[in-house]
Amino acid sequence: MTDREKVAVFWDFENCCPPSTQGLGYDIANNIGRIARIFGCVTTFKAYLDISSQPSKSTALRSELQLSGVSVVDCPHNGKKDVVDKMAIGTLVKHFRSLLR
Repeated sequence: MTDREKVAVFWDFENCCPPSTQGLGYDIANNIGRIARIFGCVTTFKAYLDISSQPSKSTALRSELQLSGVSVVDCPHNGKKDVVDKMAIGTLVKHFRSLLR
């Protein structure tokens, strides 16, 4: 690893989702990664969403994101609100604690 800063991307996919067009996963991941790399080396890239609530045609998009190095985190809502937000916050806290060690 170089002396560059470490960068982590935590993406709320449900509230900031791309158009549901096949073939975009690679482009989306590359574009977000390109912008993030301006600030340093991307060490973590996670997207949070409730997979069961996504249209079936988004399977290809999720697959492309995963093949591009994005960890897709399933956040089943089970009738509750703010599940994605809470899961992302939990991951953020854990991530930042690991940086303080």
